[in-house]
Amino acid sequence: MIWVVVLFRQSIGTTSWLFPGTYYENARSVVQKVDFVELLVYQWDEETQKLFGEEIGGLMELKRQGLLYTVHLPTNDIEDARYAFEFFENSELDVVSYVLHPLDGFKNFKWNKKVAVENMVERIEVHEKMVFDIGHHMLGEKFPARFIDSVVEIHLMGVRNGKDHLGLDEDTLRELCLLFGDKLYSVPYLCFEIFDIELLEDSLELWDKMMSRGWEK
Repeated sequence: MIWVVVLFRQSIGTTSWLFPGTYYENARSVVQKVDFVELLVYQWDEETQKLFGEEIGGLMELKRQGLLYTVHLPTNDIEDARYAFEFFENSELDVVSYVLHPLDGFKNFKWNKKVAVENMVERIEVHEKMVFDIGHHMLGEKFPARFIDSVVEIHLMGVRNGKDHLGLDEDTLRELCLLFGDKLYSVPYLCFEIFDIELLEDSLELWDKMMSRGWEK
């Protein structure tokens, strides 16, 4: 009898805004440092669409070097979110996952299996697949433990003194680990939403230390 063992590997990513620059310039800076880049598309206008049209070739070249992409869909309007979603689904980029805010009307569209809905500070909408944001959880509505199995992506950062998107710290990590327990390691995507490349590198180092030694509850 032949036994086949499949080892799960969690994908670690960062946002596309680490320093002032384009999507491609930011993504290029983290090749070989992370597994994926979350393309932050806060609104879908002509300028944004034009920029992606110009940079899709460069992003594809980085993909050939092993970089994957997720997309944070627009947060201003559900129609913009839908237009952006259709653009990327029809592109050659082959996005692996989408983050969607529970905007008014989001349930009126039929999204595919790549789309996950994020918990917000002010409310949580249940969806088949969900994104857990530690900042939103600590600063607002608490994420119910019964929905943990629906989480396919975690947004990680430091949360201190009423502010999020800071460099990762041990207190925030402890909060994350207490909520998720062993299930933390089976969430497919973990994205550091930290908008500074030096703070990102420090946070990745802290995360690696935690993963190597485990976390004492």
